[in-house]
Amino acid sequence: MRLRDSDVAGLKYRRFVGRRVPSSTSSLLDLDPIAYFAMGGFALFFGLFFVVLLYDIPLFLFLCGPITIIPGVIAIAIGVRQWRRERTVVEFASWAKSQRRIKMDLMAQRLGKTRFETEKLLGKALDEGLVKGAIDRTSDEFVSQDAVKQEHFVGKCPNCGGNVDTWYFPEERVVCPYCERVVALRADA
Repeated sequence: MRLRDSDVAGLKYRRFVGRRVPSSTSSLLDLDPIAYFAMGGFALFFGLFFVVLLYDIPLFLFLCGPITIIPGVIAIAIGVRQWRRERTVVEFASWAKSQRRIKMDLMAQRLGKTRFETEKLLGKALDEGLVKGAIDRTSDEFVSQDAVKQEHFVGKCPNCGGNVDTWYFPEERVVCPYCERVVALRADA
C-alpha cells in the first residue's frame, strides 16, 4: 500500500504538532479550557469597555454590551466545565494506574458511574496517554500495561485436571473451580 503525498504531509503534521489532530466531527466544545478562558476574558474586557466608556450613549451600550458580555460569560462557563472534565480524567487516570487488573463492573461501581460512563472515561484517559493498558473483553477486565508483564497463566488444575484458564499475579491464590483446592504454582512462575 503506497501513501499519497497528502497522507505523508498529514503524518508529518501530526508528528510536528505532537498532539492528535481533531477529526472532522470535532466541535467547538473540544477546545482546551485555556482557550475558553481567553475568549471569555477578551469578550468581557470589551464588554466592560463599552459599559464604562459608552455609558452616556445608550444605543452603543445596549447594542455592544450584551453582544460581548453574554458570550464572554458563556465562554468562561464552558471553560470551567472543560477544566473540571480534564481534572476528572486526570484523577481517574491516577486511580486507574494503581489498579493492575479490575473488572469493569466493579470499576463502575467504585466510581459511582454507569458502565458506559466508566468506559467513556477510561477511553478518554487511554486516548490522552494518561493510562496505559487495555480492556480484556474475554474476562471483562481492565488490565494495565505494567500488569501484563507480571501476569502468569494457569491452564489446567494439577489436582483434578480441570480447565482453570485464568491469569494470576505471583502473590495471588488461584483456586480451581472444580475441586476447590488451591492450585500449587511453580516457584519460577
